[in-house]
Amino acid sequence: MDLLIEKKSESVMLSDFGFYNIIVTESSPSSSLSRRNVKGRNGFIFDGVTFNDKTITVSARIAVKSLQAYYQKVDDLSGYLYDDVPFYITKMVPTKANLYDFELPGQREGDFLDQKIALTKWHYRHQVVIDSDISFSFIGKSYQGLKYDVTFTFVTAELPYGETIPKTITLSGGAIPYSGTAKLSQLEWPFVVEMTSNGNQAGFYLEIDGKRFTYSQTGDINSGDVFKLTGIETRKNGSVVNNKTNYAYFELSPKRTKEVQYTTNFNGTIKITNFVELYQ
Repeated sequence: MDLLIEKKSESVMLSDFGFYNIIVTESSPSSSLSRRNVKGRNGFIFDGVTFNDKTITVSARIAVKSLQAYYQKVDDLSGYLYDDVPFYITKMVPTKANLYDFELPGQREGDFLDQKIALTKWHYRHQVVIDSDISFSFIGKSYQGLKYDVTFTFVTAELPYGETIPKTITLSGGAIPYSGTAKLSQLEWPFVVEMTSNGNQAGFYLEIDGKRFTYSQTGDINSGDVFKLTGIETRKNGSVVNNKTNYAYFELSPKRTKEVQYTTNFNGTIKITNFVELYQ
């Protein structure tokens, strides 16, 4: 396993710093329960759950030739990870299905650490900042040099979820593919529903996962008119037209079928831009 660290236009693997035996573990999002009681009423009134943050813990090992090399490695890693601007990390996992196959002693030659294992990006990433000291623990001296175990923890900076890379999708067939395990809401992640009209209607509706948006005006919509629905406002050809809508916003909830249903009478093309899937 490895860890891809992406900061601005630069991408670095944790193994590029010389670390090996890398293990990356994720927590579930921490949560806060909101509830209240009423005098004379048994139990509580449920006011919702807020998911706060998620931690990603990394452990690895390193071997250095001297104490000077050790202190240099501490400086290099600290200088790269400690930042006041959030960045993305992605697990790199083996592609080989038989990675842990049984083999007899002496069946293969060479150092295990020198064997190259093909890795691929996991399907989501986390936006994080480092949340702890980088802990180096001395193990001992070997023919490889001074060995240390290292551990540190990241915490999500904004949404407490893993995120896929944003993309644009075009709606068709009445279903939106969504494999995420957390709810995707326009009030939390700024995806935009972009609708380009073919004309010949004065109003329309779009219902996604049970939430219905409506629009109506006097006279027909022109062919080529573009509506952008952000959840907090609706624009037609760049102008705000909230007063002609029902002020709805959209949410996509996880389904066992990995699809979210939608219905519409819109005469034209519907796209979702900045679309992601979120994972708890």
